[in-house]
Amino acid sequence: MENKLLLTILTPEKAVLTDKPVDFVTIPAFGGEMGVLPGHASFAAQMKEGVLKYKEGHKAEFFSVLSGFAEVHRNKVLILAEAAELAKEVNEERARQAYQKAKEALAMRGADLALDEASAALRRAAVRLKVAEFRRKHKP
Repeated sequence: MENKLLLTILTPEKAVLTDKPVDFVTIPAFGGEMGVLPGHASFAAQMKEGVLKYKEGHKAEFFSVLSGFAEVHRNKVLILAEAAELAKEVNEERARQAYQKAKEALAMRGADLALDEASAALRRAAVRLKVAEFRRKHKP
């Protein structure tokens, strides 16, 4: 398995993926999207909310991930995310409603409104919508 990466995705609630052999991983890091192939130099990076993608042969899978950390070491990729959701598990209509609700909350800017919370909710919903779009575009 020297030409594979072992991908693990963990959240505080569960192990989303454990030691999955993959050919390529794309990580949404703060400095920009990072691609990882087998034999990559070791590194750790802070992640932002975004789309994590992996390829296994000709098959690609997409996850929405919310902030966290990524570590690459000896062909192992460890993702520690606040939340991670496989594209096919995203309910696009619920994500669209959450996005609209967060936009409205930000527009109100009331005294009781926690701007950070509303902004984070908006980013989360946007990532989930993006992942749902990837799923539609890349259906087999």
